[in-house]
Amino acid sequence: MPSDSDPRTDTTVVAAPTPVSAERILEATRRLGLRYFVDDEGDVGIPWRCVVVHVIFQDTRAVQLRGTWHRIADTEHLAPLRSLVEEWNATRIGPKAFLTVGDGGIVRLHGEITYPLDAGMTDAQIDDFVFTGCRLIVALVREAEEVFPDPLRGSLEP
Repeated sequence: MPSDSDPRTDTTVVAAPTPVSAERILEATRRLGLRYFVDDEGDVGIPWRCVVVHVIFQDTRAVQLRGTWHRIADTEHLAPLRSLVEEWNATRIGPKAFLTVGDGGIVRLHGEITYPLDAGMTDAQIDDFVFTGCRLIVALVREAEEVFPDPLRGSLEP
């Protein structure tokens, strides 16, 4: 009689990937014990100390985790921030780091991880994507906090 460890007797059912939805992302955040919110547009946000990671669906093609550093800078800090982004992207596999320059010369640092959705995901894959993606984005923001320990845009005091 074969033992319990004999692979011929293993009846474990492997979950098949299924389409990813905002509800499945919410379920993953609950399983992981993460804080979250749902904004007015139905998008999921996962807050951390210095960054909020948003879950963004690109139609049915991809899902992204995108975080924006809470701090902002002026264009006078663009060169050192660009150096941070270039160093990060050259030495790490993720998240993709990038800067945006908005109205009034406000510079923002972002981290982003994208996962294609054509094949779907299992619950375990969604859990890994959300947890690992958030941790990588938080690591980018922590790096920025170390490089720029002082406020970049002056004091908020009147």
